[in-house]
Amino acid sequence: MVWYEAQGLLQNLYLLLYRSSTLILCKLMPGLGRQVRGQSSTIDSGCEEILEFHSDMGESRFISGPEMCREGVLTIKKLFKEAQRLLAEAGVPEARLVPPRSHEFGEATTTYPMEKAGMVGKRPFELAEEIVSKLGSSELIESVKAVPPGYINFYADWRRFSEHTLSEIFRLGQMGYASSEIGEGKVVLVEHTSVNPNKALHVGHARNVYLGDLVARTLSKTGHKVYVLNYVDDSGVQMASILLGFLELGIPASPPEGVRFDEYCGDHVYVEVSRKAETDRTLEERLRSLAKRVEERGSGEFRYAREVAEKVLSYQLMTCWRLGARYDMLFRESDVVASGLWSKTFQRLLEAGIIYKAASGENAGCWCVDLSGHETLSKEGDEVLVKSDGSTTYVARDIAFALWKLGESDVEIGGRVWGRNPDGSEILITDTDTATHLEIPKASMVITVVGSEQRRPQEVIKYVLKKLGVDGERYLHFSYERVSLSSESAKRLGMREVERKAIHMSGRRGIYIKVDAVLDELKELAAQEVRRRHADWGSDKVDEVSEAIARGALRYSLLRTEAEKAVVFDMREALRLEGDTGPYIQYSVARAHRIVEKARDAHLQPSMRKSGDLVKEEKLLIRSASYLPLVVEEVAKTLRLRQLLTHSREMAVRFNEFYEKCPVIEGGESAPFRLALVESYIIAQASLMDIIGIPVLREM
Repeated sequence: MVWYEAQGLLQNLYLLLYRSSTLILCKLMPGLGRQVRGQSSTIDSGCEEILEFHSDMGESRFISGPEMCREGVLTIKKLFKEAQRLLAEAGVPEARLVPPRSHEFGEATTTYPMEKAGMVGKRPFELAEEIVSKLGSSELIESVKAVPPGYINFYADWRRFSEHTLSEIFRLGQMGYASSEIGEGKVVLVEHTSVNPNKALHVGHARNVYLGDLVARTLSKTGHKVYVLNYVDDSGVQMASILLGFLELGIPASPPEGVRFDEYCGDHVYVEVSRKAETDRTLEERLRSLAKRVEERGSGEFRYAREVAEKVLSYQLMTCWRLGARYDMLFRESDVVASGLWSKTFQRLLEAGIIYKAASGENAGCWCVDLSGHETLSKEGDEVLVKSDGSTTYVARDIAFALWKLGESDVEIGGRVWGRNPDGSEILITDTDTATHLEIPKASMVITVVGSEQRRPQEVIKYVLKKLGVDGERYLHFSYERVSLSSESAKRLGMREVERKAIHMSGRRGIYIKVDAVLDELKELAAQEVRRRHADWGSDKVDEVSEAIARGALRYSLLRTEAEKAVVFDMREALRLEGDTGPYIQYSVARAHRIVEKARDAHLQPSMRKSGDLVKEEKLLIRSASYLPLVVEEVAKTLRLRQLLTHSREMAVRFNEFYEKCPVIEGGESAPFRLALVESYIIAQASLMDIIGIPVLREM
């Protein structure tokens, strides 16, 4: 009893330190941190098993095992560890624990009696009762029940479990709660964005940025050392199209006043060149010739292409920063050739007998990958790496780049500091004219975020890597489907003659909606509502809050669907304060902040101890917050990113249910405990929003 009282004093000390520290959330806290089609991919977490977690809001999974990974930090893991110990002492150490499908069946359950009853000649329920009769006591487990047809359910001691959970949340704070060390010592390279530097980003590109950024944030949160790369395709036909317009077709190299250079290149130059190429067949040959000269280091076209690409890139990154992304390195595709990386890769492929020069047929004169040994890829023929005119394909350059990313190439790439992210961290860019060499530790995993239309090229890369003796399992293609606009949103953004329910993007035809235009429109819609609710707010505050709502709405909307499913984006749906939206999450935190402010005005002090029994809404809110670290660890392992958003919404739903049923200021003896619960919700939800990249607001 003395120990228990002392523990309570320590827990309240954590709370006092938290409330007096700078961890009190600021008015606006955008996502921080440096940081697949994930069903077929895993990142080693160091844990022994994966157990399914069936929450009341939907199904997810979490990592567990005999050592429970991080002892003494995560409360649900501690409860599971205690349950595992009780089972072992009862003679069934091999019993496998999982969270039950409903909170009504406790916090942990095992189906061991149903699995083993037949082997010992007993009925499952009979065996379950026998095991339960042998179980001892535990700190966090109040009771254990045998339930037909043969479950054993473990129920939390809610007084202790709630105090322990709140203690951990306050002790670790927003930046520490849900963090993990399962990735300690592991280096992961995440390549995302990789938009050709000849246009502004459209809403489809935003999904790539969000997915890649969320992968990086999640892995960083779980202790991985993450490097984020943006592959800048400043060579090839698409880049040559811009140069053709400037150098040979008389299109001005400077945009009209007030037009961004990236928008000018994509909306006008690229579209105009494509239009002329449809009627003038000679342009196709001129384009191929120019694309080849762009690859020749030292040529005027090579230097001009890099100059144009870097100018476009500077504007693209402004958009990416607005989306909440950050980068460690910009790798220019032209440096794959200029550095000698491709020539050395070509020699390795040749010596390994992986490529051959076609003597006849449609690929005559081309160097191709022999895919006859691949059951699926061979059906579509061999892959061209070098065209008959000597120019390389993007698959060729990607193979060379993959070897470098995996640390399987000894070619040294020069680089320099290009600039800084909004968080102040440096961004490096490859530069073959620089003597300083870029160095990245050898990666345990390389994740390339690119659309499903690139599935075959990515499979070719993986096949070639394996043929070269490289562990292809270290190279992961994180695939995703396209984004379309709802017809209503397309019309609102200025598209004419919209007849279909969803509008697909097409850069070549100039049919796409730029990300910044979508964010600007979302911001304006949000501002209208903010001004209606807060007529006394100044324009700066309205602008700040509206921008945060717009960013949260777009990010959540493009991430809430599984990566392998297409998204139809609708602006008004994304901004709703009710339902499965980013603003719904943001509003729940703002509502919690209002309660805390009113409590301070009422001189109410929080306490992590409940004077009486916890009610259902209190238990469910604590339960959802306690599972957060497990969810984050599991997503880091499987890259099923949607689980993070599902859990964020679950916590918001549980908080709103608590808000409706459990008064805080007028809560009587329960008021101090409920205030602590509200503050713990702010910490837990803000921690998860930081991972997802949704800005946290105190007011909205």
